[in-house]
Amino acid sequence: MKRQTLIYVLLFGGTLFFQQCKTSPTSTSQTNLISNQSEQIKSEFVTANDTIIWNEHVHDFRTVPSGPSANTKYTFVNKTSQKIKIDKVEVGCSCTASDYSKNEILPNDTGWISASYKTANTFGYFRKHVDVFFTNGKKTHLILTGTVDPMIQSGK
Repeated sequence: MKRQTLIYVLLFGGTLFFQQCKTSPTSTSQTNLISNQSEQIKSEFVTANDTIIWNEHVHDFRTVPSGPSANTKYTFVNKTSQKIKIDKVEVGCSCTASDYSKNEILPNDTGWISASYKTANTFGYFRKHVDVFFTNGKKTHLILTGTVDPMIQSGK
């Protein structure tokens, strides 16, 4: 009788376990969290930077080799009625570097921010940011993402 009860408990517990794995609430909640963060970032850009139009706010390098830096260039158009200038750019950590257009950007002209992630001696997923501050008080949060795969040859 004890053995039969133990078998029923194991079967019932196993069924519950597999049903929970099948619905995978953790992955769903993670997906929702990422989606919510993405929507929050989009709405932040629309409200905070409705007069500075960016080519992109999140750059995904996808998979890159370990060694050479992963580089990208963000561009923006000044849709204000005044000239603007980048006051400063702050990177999230020392593994990220940036440069930017130093001159004033006239209305309807284009400016740029270059950003690079140092992939040497790293591997795995990365998510870094670059904050851009303008003299007119506007701020933009740019994101770099990707995965460093040390098994990929760099093509040097």
